[in-house]
Amino acid sequence: MTLTIQTAEDDLRQMTLTIEVDEARVVKAMQKKARELSREVNLPGFRPGKAPYDVLVRRIGEDVLRGEAVEDIIQPIFEEALEQEDIDPYARPTLENIDLKPLVLTFTVPLSPTVTLGDYRSLRQEVEEVTVTDEALEQALEYVRVRHQAIETVDRPAAAGDVVSISGHGRFTSPKPAAEGVEAAEEEADEADSADDDDTIFEEERLDILLDDKTLFPETPFVENLVGMSAGDHKEFSFIFADPYEHEADYAGREALFDVTVLEVKQRDLPELDDELARQEGDFETLEALRESLRDDLMRDAEGAAREKVLDDLIHQLMDGATMVYPPAAVDAQIDTMVDDFKSRLTRSGWQFQDYLNLQGITEEKLREDFSENAESQLKHQLALRQFILDEKLRVEVADIDEKIEKQVARFGNESISDSMRKYYRSGVGFDVISSEVLSEKAYERALAIFSGNAPDLAEAEEEAADAAVDVATDEVVDETTDEAE
Repeated sequence: MTLTIQTAEDDLRQMTLTIEVDEARVVKAMQKKARELSREVNLPGFRPGKAPYDVLVRRIGEDVLRGEAVEDIIQPIFEEALEQEDIDPYARPTLENIDLKPLVLTFTVPLSPTVTLGDYRSLRQEVEEVTVTDEALEQALEYVRVRHQAIETVDRPAAAGDVVSISGHGRFTSPKPAAEGVEAAEEEADEADSADDDDTIFEEERLDILLDDKTLFPETPFVENLVGMSAGDHKEFSFIFADPYEHEADYAGREALFDVTVLEVKQRDLPELDDELARQEGDFETLEALRESLRDDLMRDAEGAAREKVLDDLIHQLMDGATMVYPPAAVDAQIDTMVDDFKSRLTRSGWQFQDYLNLQGITEEKLREDFSENAESQLKHQLALRQFILDEKLRVEVADIDEKIEKQVARFGNESISDSMRKYYRSGVGFDVISSEVLSEKAYERALAIFSGNAPDLAEAEEEAADAAVDVATDEVVDETTDEAE
């Protein structure tokens, strides 16, 4: 009982798969279905399950029986056809049509995207050297002092360097510029757990603020207005946010009015930067050892940021020079991912997805439409990076994994914890994480080599890596890098 299969591919990497099924196979499926139904159908003169096939056909109707039998065999027939034709669907196929007699099934099967990168090896770009400034190191040391500070309540007006506990509220007195499309939807998800009043910018019953720290409304007079106030003092003040305001684009050029009460004024006593502080901070015998550890941490962060920027620059240039063909289902799958993430963010904020749609007066279809442009951009980003990794024959080697693991566990400074983390990184999710990081670093290093004109010959690079390579899911590092770039 063979399948007669016809295939036709369109210009969007979609295959029309037409499958004609031998009638004998359909009859066999109908007979099996009839046996199942005979246990449920009450036929006079026959015990349950014992009615002859032709009697059941007359009672149920041949068309009904055929239809139910076909439902049972569609999936196995489709899978058999895929195997017979060696077709690997990229996304969920669609059953477009069914002709029952003879049984002919027509599917649309999304195929894997095809990507041809341009002459990216001729790309040149100056890459900034990664450094850690003395200023950044001193700031990190200052954070260490703050972590070990002593704080006491004082009965005097607040001065710069003090911590004040405040209560109060603030609101905008000028309107917010309107946002549209996906930008508006994402803003709503981020702010879904905020107050119902869209003009409210600040609402606290008790909040501690450092009076030389502008992390709350930076580059505004907010903190300066609190200097000189004592416990129990109340004050109203207003100011206009700069335009543009880089810390929060929605605040740009808007006036805000604040009503604040100081609950408590506290004085800080910061410890000296010395060997004793280093010992309090961790397993450091000297202040110099602490400095070196902090410098290493800062360098690692700086290198990570530089890697993301270089890869992002490379990927955008790859996208500009690439020829990509992908099925519409690939974009739909990306939209599915974005919608699922959006729903999760709403849930974490205490919202139900349908309640959000009702409040906004939109449908899920409209939301998906708003996401479509961004989804297509993310898809192209993933496809470009994936093809770059494949074209450059980048592979993860055993030695790379071992070296990366040892670097990671060295940060813990405790042999018992280090041993546990080694086991974690050598299996399951931990191995996927560490190998993805290694592959991302290799992509970064190759991008640097290309930008500087020092990329290795591909044939030589592939030969060197082949013997020591281990399996790693390219899609994992591609997805992670895409998330970082968004």
